[in-house]
Amino acid sequence: MSKLAATAPPVEASPATDSALQDSIPVAQVVPPMDEGVPVRIFAKQQGKRGDVWTLSGEAEIDYRNYIVRADKITYNEAIGTVEAVGHLHLEGGPDEEQIDATRGTMNLDAQTGHFYDVSGSIGVRRVPATNSKIYTTSNPFLMTGREVFKDGPERYRVLDGTMTSCHLPKPDWQLLSAKINVADGKATARSTWFTLLRIPLIFLPYVTHPVNTESRQSGLLIPVISNSTTKGVVLGDQIYWVINRSADLTIGTEYYSKRGFAPSAELRYRGKGLDFATANFHALFDRGLPSGLANVPPIDQGGQDVIINARRDFTPQIRAVTNIEYLSSYVYRQAFEPSIVNATNSEVKSEAFVQHEDHGVAESVYLARYQSFQSDTAGDEIRILHLPSFQASAIDHSLWSGRLLGSFAVSLDTLTRSEPLFHARNLERIDLHPRLALPLGFGGWNIRTEIGGRETFYSKSELLPSTLNGEVSPTLQPGSLNRADFETDVDLRPPVVQRDFSAPWMEKLFGGDVRHTIEPDLHYRYVTGVGNFNSVLRVDNVDIVSNTNEIEYGLTQRFFVRNTATHPCRDDEPQTPSGMCGGGAIDRVSWQLAQKYFFDSDFGGAVTEGARNVLATTLDFSGAAFLEGPRSSSPVISRLRLATTSSSDVQWDLDYDPKVGRINSSNIFADLHYGDLHVAAGQFKLVSLDAPVTSPQTVTAAVTRYNQARLSLSYGNSKHAGFGAGVNGGYDFIHEQVQFGTIQASYNWDCCGISVGYRRYSLGPARDESQMVYSITLAGVATAGNFRQSEKVF
Repeated sequence: MSKLAATAPPVEASPATDSALQDSIPVAQVVPPMDEGVPVRIFAKQQGKRGDVWTLSGEAEIDYRNYIVRADKITYNEAIGTVEAVGHLHLEGGPDEEQIDATRGTMNLDAQTGHFYDVSGSIGVRRVPATNSKIYTTSNPFLMTGREVFKDGPERYRVLDGTMTSCHLPKPDWQLLSAKINVADGKATARSTWFTLLRIPLIFLPYVTHPVNTESRQSGLLIPVISNSTTKGVVLGDQIYWVINRSADLTIGTEYYSKRGFAPSAELRYRGKGLDFATANFHALFDRGLPSGLANVPPIDQGGQDVIINARRDFTPQIRAVTNIEYLSSYVYRQAFEPSIVNATNSEVKSEAFVQHEDHGVAESVYLARYQSFQSDTAGDEIRILHLPSFQASAIDHSLWSGRLLGSFAVSLDTLTRSEPLFHARNLERIDLHPRLALPLGFGGWNIRTEIGGRETFYSKSELLPSTLNGEVSPTLQPGSLNRADFETDVDLRPPVVQRDFSAPWMEKLFGGDVRHTIEPDLHYRYVTGVGNFNSVLRVDNVDIVSNTNEIEYGLTQRFFVRNTATHPCRDDEPQTPSGMCGGGAIDRVSWQLAQKYFFDSDFGGAVTEGARNVLATTLDFSGAAFLEGPRSSSPVISRLRLATTSSSDVQWDLDYDPKVGRINSSNIFADLHYGDLHVAAGQFKLVSLDAPVTSPQTVTAAVTRYNQARLSLSYGNSKHAGFGAGVNGGYDFIHEQVQFGTIQASYNWDCCGISVGYRRYSLGPARDESQMVYSITLAGVATAGNFRQSEKVF
């Protein structure tokens, strides 16, 4: 054993040294070298040695490799590496993060074996010396007690007359009691076991297993699901979990709805190296139908299938493949059975897959995409857009000839399909070339960026202006090719930022520091010409809505920064720093942007259709709410306000006001507040939407659809902390004057188990009128039972 410097000077000792002298040796003593080359340090109030045997007493401690042994009295044989400890024995460390407390025991630290009596211990729980607290180092910590514990090697134990749990000792929320527990190969097994919850014996288990570390996932049956719903009836279900290998697993099962039928589901998960992953989710319903309530009218089939596949594979640092695919057979199925209100009301299905090579700002990719938009509950009333395939190449700004001039480009070659009721355009070939040059300049605080570019787009087919077919309004497809070309100029002018600092004692007390107010003006001029055939271009994506324009955008952004020079320990609701201290520096507390566009070309080169919703590239880039229903010289005024008065509060208000018609086109207000365990989130979302294009007659004023909804979420508690928690969320539709959805939840968490109960309500028109009681019981390290998924909870 090689010599290692200790905390006190080495004192030479021999077997003949007087015992009285040994008692006066300092606390730390260097152990003489041994052949194995393992460093050892010993500490004790009294130390003595006879031959190869050290005797330590009084707060005795041995540090051996990454093990620490403490006891009232320790006998250590340095020749064979054995340790005997008596009184308040504590062993910690090792590759398994062991923590063993016992009355006495013997061990061989080199062989990692031992025999302990009256044991309380753990694997995967680490002690924090600074606070003397314990933290879990694995998602499956293993804690045990036993009359005797035999350690037969690394992560191999035999526990006699003992218990095992994932909860903190000595009073765990749940535990398994058995006469003999074996721990090996990453799992613990026992026979003739009692399961106790809150110290009440509940279930006798002839055979049971429990994982010991994060690598030890186990195949088997999951806990059955039992619930009830007004539309589903009594719900019974179960799933099988299969560990395919260390990188993949599969969960497959089914639920039976007494009123509707069987609902199978499956989930495949894979995790590879780096960012590589793959997930596949499937769920379906073989529906017997929702009773119509009318005589001689058969039940309404709301069944369907939904498949979602997400994957990524990095072949090299520059080449990656990404897949995000979803197939939904029926929009009604999503509305009627999707538990998430966000997904249940989403009428779009998007799929894409691409392989991309990117290096030094130049990217090339092969891209496949499918877009599906359900227009109503009626089968076939939908829009489908396909990119099969698309070859794309692009480059961000690169310096040309080592000067100020910058160059960029975008090129694409696409095969497109657009299909909707009464109109089908299949196998449309499109080639798009879009090079640009830019010259950024700065002087005296002024910044100006001038860009020029051209765009050439070839289409293998075109369309004629809308006409009436079979009494319906629809465009007609032309087989002839079309070429669209334009010239583009952009000038972006940023004047110097105007700023002023404010400092006063009352400001520091109110805001926590000095205040800086800045005003940032912005001017952007854009000119596009050459697009004289806009109404003949088939509309598939953003490339096809480019039009002539001659416009200027002007805006003003105000910001209020607070400079806080004082620091404080980071709270739970603040971003954590390596030092653990937060504060200091400048924080953007308030920002408010106002902007508007003025159009010198009010009809955009003839692209605007009177009395219809017109969506152009220039208007879509400015506002997500369509506002063009005819020629106009100015856009609505947009306001983007954000308030972050503290690190735990946030308010955002996006407003589009149209002075031409005197109305608010959109208003989205969202507020979020955290105060300790209290969380409040509220929002109102208002939209005046121009209806889909009315193509004939030309004199009809574009109809509008109004949306006005509110959302509220209020909760108290923390799902990660022990104690009581409660919450409520919901959504109200002011137009239809009804509650769309709502959830009430109450939870209580103990040390490592918790229970949540709730009531959930959906009212989504004729497709769904459902009430459901939900619950979940969670046992840390075991499983979660119930039908209340974490993603659906209020908190």
